[in-house]
Amino acid sequence: MDIAAILPTYYGLSNRAKKERGNYICKTKHGYRKIFRTSESPQAIHQRYLILEALAASGFDRTDRIFLSTQNMPYINLGRETYIMTRHIPGRDMDFNSKNDVTTALEVLARFHKAAYGLSIESVPPKAPSLFDTWKKHASHLEQFLKQVNRSSRLSDFDVLFIKNASHYATLAAAAMDALGKTDYIELQTEAIADGCICHNTIKEENLPIMEEDCYITRLTEPSLDLQLIDLASFIHRYARRSEREIPVDELIEIYDRVLPLPASAPAICHAQLAYPWPFIKVAKQHYSKKRGWTPAALMSRMHTILEEQSDYAQYIGYSSTP
Repeated sequence: MDIAAILPTYYGLSNRAKKERGNYICKTKHGYRKIFRTSESPQAIHQRYLILEALAASGFDRTDRIFLSTQNMPYINLGRETYIMTRHIPGRDMDFNSKNDVTTALEVLARFHKAAYGLSIESVPPKAPSLFDTWKKHASHLEQFLKQVNRSSRLSDFDVLFIKNASHYATLAAAAMDALGKTDYIELQTEAIADGCICHNTIKEENLPIMEEDCYITRLTEPSLDLQLIDLASFIHRYARRSEREIPVDELIEIYDRVLPLPASAPAICHAQLAYPWPFIKVAKQHYSKKRGWTPAALMSRMHTILEEQSDYAQYIGYSSTP
């Protein structure tokens, strides 16, 4: 089957697509488009299409907008596979070590959040749980893992490393929860959900491509109604883990704030989220889960990296990391 020739016909195109890195690039009179296979459900694709259309209608066009097929659907089925067509953004991943990239990405994230406020769409994203609920589940997971390890008659190297550090990271988690509890986070999140504020939830370099010195917001595959500070804190956390940390946290917040003014408690809420030891908990969950996608050796390496970087990371965000 000549998929490169067949796929464009579903969108009324006669030219054969050019295959690049598993994608099919089509030239249209309105620019280049990309057709690719997806594992998303039809419902998720339809919801993403509606959100992106509403964003475009509000004036925000820096997205990988989805296009309808000749059957007026935001996806096509070819055999057992599902494909969608989006805007082709042949840019590069943003670079967290470039201050220009970081500034541009933060500004476009703020513009995205401003546009993704109270959108009129027939299928709204799910409401996000509170950070308190999520963090309480994480605490129970740590307790469960410790019990699991203590019942074991033979400890692996990962078990020994986990036991040695679990108490310290549980303390860090409790301190972050206490710090968050001293803010008006709950009130702000409740208000944001009621107002229909949409969060991206997968903020990372590859979802923030830079093309012609402008940044785009792409792959809005896990949206939720939530306090949009969650995305900002996620961006800053990734910056702290993926860069030389030359820009202070407060300056990063200020760059965003210049485009979309933040509540007075924003720095405190962001710092509490940054202090929460999610990387340690995530690796522990991956190791002790029966469905882990990483080898024990790879997880051991990741755990060592997290432990080695914790002191510098804690110093950057302004929290103590002393066991």
